[in-house]
Amino acid sequence: MVNSTDPTMSSPAAYLIRVSGWLDPSWTEHFDYLAVTVSAPIGQTPETTLCGQVPDQAALIGILHELHDLGVTVLVVERLSTPG
Repeated sequence: MVNSTDPTMSSPAAYLIRVSGWLDPSWTEHFDYLAVTVSAPIGQTPETTLCGQVPDQAALIGILHELHDLGVTVLVVERLSTPG
């Protein structure tokens, strides 16, 4: 059971999201708070990384819905450690 009063559900957190393929860096404007970088190692499928502070879990779900609507394959969603 999930504790709905858990501060991680409604608190900002840093996330790294990696998707398969090339997502234009201009999407940074669309995903307000995320930096968009593309890596394309020779002979491998390019991957795009979105990284940054997300306001809450609802915003994270919204980002994942946007990626789904674009037809992008999500490879990794990682909540990054916070100092403390």
